[in-house]
Amino acid sequence: MRKFLISALVCLIILTTSVNALASYNSEIDVEAEIVFLQSMDDGTVIFDKNADMLTAPASLAKIVTASIVLENAQNLDEIVEVPNYAIRLLDGTNSSTAGLLPGEQMSVRNLLYCMLVASANDAANVLADYICPNNIGAFVQMMNEYVKSIGCENTVFINPSGLDAEGQYTTARDVAKFTLKALENPIFEEITSTKKYTIPPTNKYPQERNLISTVKIMNSGIKDYYIPTAKGIKTGTTSNAGRCIVTKASKDGYTYLAVVMRAPFYDIDNDGVEENIAFMECKKILDWTFKNIKLRLVAEKNQVVSVIDVGLSSKYDHLRLLPEKEITALVPSGVNAQGVYFEVIEELTPKKVDAPIKKGQKIGRARILYAGNEIAQVDLVAGETIERNFLLYLAKITKTVLTSPVFIILAAILAAAVVVILILRAKNSRRKTVIRVVKDYSALKRR
Repeated sequence: MRKFLISALVCLIILTTSVNALASYNSEIDVEAEIVFLQSMDDGTVIFDKNADMLTAPASLAKIVTASIVLENAQNLDEIVEVPNYAIRLLDGTNSSTAGLLPGEQMSVRNLLYCMLVASANDAANVLADYICPNNIGAFVQMMNEYVKSIGCENTVFINPSGLDAEGQYTTARDVAKFTLKALENPIFEEITSTKKYTIPPTNKYPQERNLISTVKIMNSGIKDYYIPTAKGIKTGTTSNAGRCIVTKASKDGYTYLAVVMRAPFYDIDNDGVEENIAFMECKKILDWTFKNIKLRLVAEKNQVVSVIDVGLSSKYDHLRLLPEKEITALVPSGVNAQGVYFEVIEELTPKKVDAPIKKGQKIGRARILYAGNEIAQVDLVAGETIERNFLLYLAKITKTVLTSPVFIILAAILAAAVVVILILRAKNSRRKTVIRVVKDYSALKRR
């Protein structure tokens, strides 16, 4: 069992404004899965991050991208598709999960999506890939790779549309979250992945109905160890390289999270003779903890004095109060008292002194809001009062500024030098005139 640091980041601003916040809470949660990632769907906040950027096999979580491309490119989900033989033969010897599709069988695109996403059928993934790129599943895989890059997935490469282990195929939990959130923008995807049971009607190859049971067993209330009443879908995955995996969405009390667990083991954890999917249990653990322990509370009030700085050019005020620009609420662990949350002025963004005039509400600086030494938000700081400028003090400052400015000093030096030069030149000219006059007078005396 490994212990890791849980970080929680969520912030909502009262009166329709929102900002991001970051908080790290020291809570030791035992997690066996190598990879765990929990993110707020309200603002993108990361709550849990254990090896979220570790490269790993995607398993059937790859089918999320396959479904996204099909939903973007299919003209009609009720269009009937004929199952090509080669798409089925590609799975020979893999012993992978299928919907039992037969070559030549005819089924709608919609029902193939249900087979792939509800029952995690690899044969349906291949058939859908061939439907988008006839006779060229490789071209479809290229579309998958271009798609994930276009939405910001920097560490994902697909080799096939089903997620079966293949050399060079990998992803990360962070990327899984990105392409899952993108997929959830399509209501059809969300509808299919939140389905617990689905019936495929008879086809030209099957005279009876086929019942699909979701592999996402955390939605099954009959399995106590796995059941998460707040969860809705989305997809599971299992391969030798990926271990047990799940990505799910959970909502409670107005908050929604996306959880990703990968590389989890499968064994009899409670010695009851039954092996358990640890990915499901880890998912349940982190979601239960988050909903129980993280609560929304007011962490900044508009009339709260954060700091006091000096004021210049005012005859009435020596100091200025700095207040939060907005009221801010953030998710912090339940039971946190007022002393647990405090402000830290960001010095490089906040002056130590300002000159009047100052208007109440004028932005002056910025501060961090901290909990247990960790930042949960930032807020602009504004003036708590209006302060008028004293004209005489202002005039004195301007005069001093001018007289002590480098430009003035240089100009004064140049002017002084010019005056000295002029005085010297005048002195020289005066001496020359005196000499000439004396010489002239002497010549006159000699002639006499």
